[in-house]
Amino acid sequence: MSEIEWRAEWDRRTTEFAAAVGRGAADITAGLEGVVGTPSAEALSALAEGFATDDDLVAALVHAGPRIPVAIFRKHVPILRGPSSRAATAGGAAMGSGPALDVLPSVPDDESFLAALKVGGELKIGTTEVIAAMKAALANRVGLYDLPQRLRAAMESFALANDEPCAPSFYEIERLVARRSYAEVLGALGLEGTFVTVARMNQLLGRLERDLWRVLHQFQVRLVEWQKSWAAGASGPGMMVAALAALAGGGQLPAGMLQPPETASLKDAAEGVINAINKVFAGPGIPVARALAHDAGRIKQLLEDERLPRLIGASNREQMLRMLEADVTADYVRLERNVVRFALAIMELPKVTSGQSELAYLTALLQLGIAIPWEKLVPKA
Repeated sequence: MSEIEWRAEWDRRTTEFAAAVGRGAADITAGLEGVVGTPSAEALSALAEGFATDDDLVAALVHAGPRIPVAIFRKHVPILRGPSSRAATAGGAAMGSGPALDVLPSVPDDESFLAALKVGGELKIGTTEVIAAMKAALANRVGLYDLPQRLRAAMESFALANDEPCAPSFYEIERLVARRSYAEVLGALGLEGTFVTVARMNQLLGRLERDLWRVLHQFQVRLVEWQKSWAAGASGPGMMVAALAALAGGGQLPAGMLQPPETASLKDAAEGVINAINKVFAGPGIPVARALAHDAGRIKQLLEDERLPRLIGASNREQMLRMLEADVTADYVRLERNVVRFALAIMELPKVTSGQSELAYLTALLQLGIAIPWEKLVPKA
């Protein structure tokens, strides 16, 4: 495709999609940059062939950027992808398409997840606690827990500079900072809010940073090695691509395809990840993880208040976050969702029965792991 051709096609897709969802074409292009890069023939191909999954696009265009309503996005996303993506998905040949990941556990949205924190009284490590701890660790990395204090200081400075009294929102934030209550999430466990201390929070966050990201990355390395050993025994790269595409689409292995290596070692590695998660939650990790996630949820809700930007002199929410040095990009939102889903999928792997379903599961898990920028989570030694 020549430069003139791909530029015309890019403009056609983004303009039509923008008109359909009620946003500007420039905003759509800016939102896509974190997913497929700047406009190019390769970026168009990534959209059309499904290498940019629906989860990726939702993170960039619904949860960030132009903030398109999710139902409107789903209705019109075929315009953005182009006709080839629909054909590829129907044929099950798109290696990065969304359906390949459907066999993996899904991550609840923020609203349903926060509701899950407040129910159930079994003191055990379940998916709710694992999601809570991982979200807390990533929120801590971008300074989310410091935002109320920064916002309070910025509101006070702005009010003083303009000779105005502090708005009621200032005192709401003051109460959030001064009196942290975890009765809602700890009551189900039969505990008091005073049980959660700063020292216990820091201890849990330290374990997550020191141990969890490393073992998740090690599992992905093992998974890649497993796939490479399978590819080495295949009759050719074309046959291997056909096999992975078939599994991604829920089909069968091609006739004559060499069977993959045994998967017992991967299930052993998954049990090693589960053991590491148990270690992270040693002691009072469960209630502390719930409290941290509860804090993060309340802070996110606070930041959605449309009154806040003008109270610190910002023109909109995005500018407010930049002023508070908390401008979280779409790729970080996508990182959070993908790495949480990756961990949940590993935890479920020992329960997956052997055979075609297991191969489809591992293929999807491999794809998901490849999409995670591990260098952001695991610093080089």
